[in-house]
Amino acid sequence: MEIKWLNPDAKFDRLVLAGDIGGTNTNLGLVGYKDGKFTLILETVCPSQCIEGLDTPIRETLKAAIENRADLKPSHICISAAGPVANNKCVMTNLPWCVDGDAITNATGIPTLVINDFMAISYGIPTLDVDDPKQILKFKHTDGSDPKPQAATKAVIGPGTGMGVGFLAFDGEKYIPACSEGGHSTFAPFDKETQDFRDYMEKRIGTVPGVEPLVSGMGLAHLYEWWRDTKGVPQNDAFKKIEETDWHDRPKYISRASDTDPVAAEMMRLFVKMLARFASDACTLFLPLGGFYLAGGTVQKDLRWLERDNLFMTWFEKNYNPNIRPLLNKIPVYLIKDYSISLYGAANASLNLQK
Repeated sequence: MEIKWLNPDAKFDRLVLAGDIGGTNTNLGLVGYKDGKFTLILETVCPSQCIEGLDTPIRETLKAAIENRADLKPSHICISAAGPVANNKCVMTNLPWCVDGDAITNATGIPTLVINDFMAISYGIPTLDVDDPKQILKFKHTDGSDPKPQAATKAVIGPGTGMGVGFLAFDGEKYIPACSEGGHSTFAPFDKETQDFRDYMEKRIGTVPGVEPLVSGMGLAHLYEWWRDTKGVPQNDAFKKIEETDWHDRPKYISRASDTDPVAAEMMRLFVKMLARFASDACTLFLPLGGFYLAGGTVQKDLRWLERDNLFMTWFEKNYNPNIRPLLNKIPVYLIKDYSISLYGAANASLNLQK
């Protein structure tokens, strides 16, 4: 487990042990709150596939904190996890173990709340400054416009290991975050390639596929296999590496190969087009005139492909109905650059939901 001290001397009125549990990494952080600001004091990171639950990571995080600073005793724990939450428990979508808030409370003696991972990101979004380039990258529309956010709904999607979706409703005074399982909505093909990919996945899994198996980290791994099985791939060093590597690591190597190999580049372009069309579909559902956000490591690592030839925004603005296209052009589109948003969001959720 990697331990990072980020702001070891930070002062706080409230201290929360926040967690961000995804299919790839488990991040725990001590987040202090004072004078309306959240500060990440300590963060620990470990691969989610290498642990069987949160008992050991939480115990080691609390131990590391107290050994270095006696007052680093959180009053609350809030864990965001990738999957549906019921009765303070999350059965993880892409992991064989679950997150049980009541069990953590019993083990630590600290009140523990479990929330959906995109509920946490939704709680984190109001803490972001869209004009801070360290936190946010703004996408310009194809006409060069940069719409200003309105006092209206915000929405967020995050292609990571899976596909997360969340939104924030505006009640006239404040934003109310809500979670969603929109990443499991049915995938909508929009040309022959995406139809062929969808049909391949239907035969593979035995049912009509959702968005997540095609448009996420696992989606890029599936896209490679579809391409390999139906079109063939070059027998060069890059593709030999992709084929030989662990399935979960294939997206990383596809992305790396795309900078020099034209076939890998075509894979990335198709992936970005599918991502953009799903983002556009989400915007027709939520009408996020307050801002549409892209979250997660996948979009940050592959940002060059989203920006190249304005690929993402070109396909984002497409819609069969000409009356909808001007509406899409009014939506501010942002990429979240701050990896700690889930921890800040969990701490903010704790502040609002745990008394």
